[in-house]
Amino acid sequence: MYQVICVDDEEFVLDDLQKAIDWFGFNMEIALATTYPSEALSYIKSHPAHLLLTDISMPQMSGVDLIKEVKRINPSISILVLSAYDTFAYVRSAMQEGAENYLLKPLDPEELSESLSTIVSHLDNRSKISENFGPAMLTFRSNFVESWCKGNLSEEEFLTRASMLGVNLHLDNYTVILFAATGSAAGRMPELLDALLSMFVGNYSAHFYFETPSRFVCILSSSSGSFNIFRFQNEINRLRPMIGFPFFVSVGNTVDNYADVSGSYHEVRKYACLRYTPVDFIVCRNFVFPMKDQLLIEQDLSDVTTDAYLTDIESILNRVSPEKRISLELAVVNRCISLMPAGSDEELIASLVSRVICDRENPEGILSYLKELIITVQEMLENAGAGITHQYVNRIIEIIHDFSNKDISLKTLAAQLDMHPSYLGSIFHQQTGYYFNDYLNEERLKYAAKLMEDNSVRLKDISDMAGFSSQTYFNRQFKKYFNQSPNTYRKNLKMRQIE
Repeated sequence: MYQVICVDDEEFVLDDLQKAIDWFGFNMEIALATTYPSEALSYIKSHPAHLLLTDISMPQMSGVDLIKEVKRINPSISILVLSAYDTFAYVRSAMQEGAENYLLKPLDPEELSESLSTIVSHLDNRSKISENFGPAMLTFRSNFVESWCKGNLSEEEFLTRASMLGVNLHLDNYTVILFAATGSAAGRMPELLDALLSMFVGNYSAHFYFETPSRFVCILSSSSGSFNIFRFQNEINRLRPMIGFPFFVSVGNTVDNYADVSGSYHEVRKYACLRYTPVDFIVCRNFVFPMKDQLLIEQDLSDVTTDAYLTDIESILNRVSPEKRISLELAVVNRCISLMPAGSDEELIASLVSRVICDRENPEGILSYLKELIITVQEMLENAGAGITHQYVNRIIEIIHDFSNKDISLKTLAAQLDMHPSYLGSIFHQQTGYYFNDYLNEERLKYAAKLMEDNSVRLKDISDMAGFSSQTYFNRQFKKYFNQSPNTYRKNLKMRQIE
């Protein structure tokens, strides 16, 4: 359970913080809420603490000074800043001292939830990352690059932070590239980063952040005009012997505007599962298929028979050019890996995909291999579904899928089941691989997408039916999850229905 320290000179703000959200749902608990910064410092000196949430303007000690002292005591602690509109100069100073984000007063519970979800994701990997890189990996800059890739910031926030960091937003090419390693090589990613930084000097402008200890993302811009994918691949191939361990590279589409970077990022993340295959360099644009074929490729294997799915894939294989066959095979392999149960063994995944047939002249071999893979994945899904799931987890999932209750929280569910929220959250995470709030949010978004199939239902009503407290929050979360706004998603859905 992550420990949270809250500091604000107003008692009512501290009360609001404790009541605003379901802290247990984020695997967090408030260890200390105080109006005295000195008390917070004393506590952090002798107790574990993972997140400091502090006001920026306090009479006893400014938030900036508090952050400096806290970072000196605990360099790896995450920090969120509370600020009024007229204290932005202080916020800027706080960011430069290591704060990861700021929230404006009066506090918006939904914005706080979004920030905490991101921080929990960081905390889950922080200890491993810190072993190699130290706490600097989660500084303001790396958080900015992550938010840029994921499109999490408003235009105003983005431009302000880019200006703080001196990021050039006037280039004519931006390409998101994912670098990853698996197995024993995963721990050597620092060596790859160092080598890339040396290689990029004078040739590229680059911004990095680590998603996990074994995977980092780069926004790359060529200094000599347009980004040349063939030149870049040759540069990577020359680098491989010097690195001395295998690594995977996924290249997204090159965009000519900083605002479109998130689209390039979502492409590389979509095909990140291919890092387990023998293929060590992919270009995401090669996996673009007509919408009708894309829907067939991305069917849920738990809802279709092996023969039916293979028939669909064979029909596509017979239509595409020989040059496209390997891309089709890898797209199906990627889909299969992405559907494997949470926590699947990496060695098992590697063994399943190591036999991929990268031979465009052998469509029969491709189909034979895909059949073997699909059968195995379907068996894994069936076994996972047949496994003994904790009765309380089943009950939680049932309640979530009711969707009519907007006030679901891990705390209220724990009270109903006569359990401690911390223990219930631990069981839920162990059984599902999700933190409670992340699962709740994802299932609501999927349900909303399903409701959009009925064109007569307004988006405002869909937001309400799916359990979201406001349409603004729903729109933001929907775009973050589906990489397109609800309006765009519905338009594309109508077009597919016409086809």
